Amino acid sequence: MKIVFLSGGARHHALRHLLERGENVCAVITPFMSVGNCRFKDVVLTAVEFGVPVFPVVRDGVGDVIKQLKPDVIVSCGFPYILSETCISLARYAINVHPTLLPKYRGFRSGAYILMNGETESGITVHFLTAEMDCGDILVQRSFPLTPFDTPKSMYRKGQVVEPSALFEAIQLLKSDSFSVIKQDESQASEYTTVRTPSDSQVNPHNSLLELMNEIRACDSDAYPAHFYHKGQKVCIKLWRPEKSVDESDMI
Repeated sequence: MKIVFLSGGARHHALRHLLERGENVCAVITPFMSVGNCRFKDVVLTAVEFGVPVFPVVRDGVGDVIKQLKPDVIVSCGFPYILSETCISLARYAINVHPTLLPKYRGFRSGAYILMNGETESGITVHFLTAEMDCGDILVQRSFPLTPFDTPKSMYRKGQVVEPSALFEAIQLLKSDSFSVIKQDESQASEYTTVRTPSDSQVNPHNSLLELMNEIRACDSDAYPAHFYHKGQKVCIKLWRPEKSVDESDMI
C-alpha cells in the first residue's frame, strides 16, 4: 500500500518506524519551512535519509499533490492543515494520529489542559479523518500513565514512545482489510483549539501552591514560565525535586 505521510510537527519517530519496517511511504508532505516554523525539520531529514521525496505545500496545494501521488493511505501526523472532504476522498483510507485519548482533548492545543486538569493518563489515538476535526472513528488507541510530576515535555516524550507502534499497528489493520472501529462518544468529548499565549501562564498568587501546582507544571518553565506580579514586578515560578530519579527526565 502506498502511504503519503503528512506532517508539520516533530513526529519523525513515527515516520522512521514505518520506513525501517519496509512500509511503502511514497512521499512526505509538509508546510514550507521557515525560521519561525521548523519543528518538522527532523521529519524532512528522515525522509531524505530514506530517499523519500518531500513536497512542501501551502494550505490550498495539499489536494493537488495528493492527487498526483495517488496513495492508498493518507497519514496525517502533526499536520497543521485540516484536510477537506475532497482531499480525504483521494485515498482509500485517510487516518490521523492525535496525541490524546479521544474523544477527550480534541484540537491542536490540548496538551497543557491535560496537565491543568490533573489527568492521570493520556495517550495516542489513530482515527479516520473526517471533515470535522478529530471526530472520526477510532482505529487504534494506546494509553500511558501520567504522574503529578509530568510536564508538557515529559508527556510529549511518553507519547513518542507509543506513537510509532500505534501507527504501525493501524497500517497493518488497513492492509488486512479486516478491522473494527470505535465510534467516539460525544458525551465525553472536549476540545481545545485556542493558541496559548505567555499571559496564559499567569497564576493567582492568592491560591495555595498545591492548588496551583497543575497550572504551574502545565507551563513550559523555559519558554513561558508560570508567573505572578508583586509590586509591579513579574515573578516566575519553577518547580523541581532534588531527589528526582534519573529515569524521570524532563519531569518536575
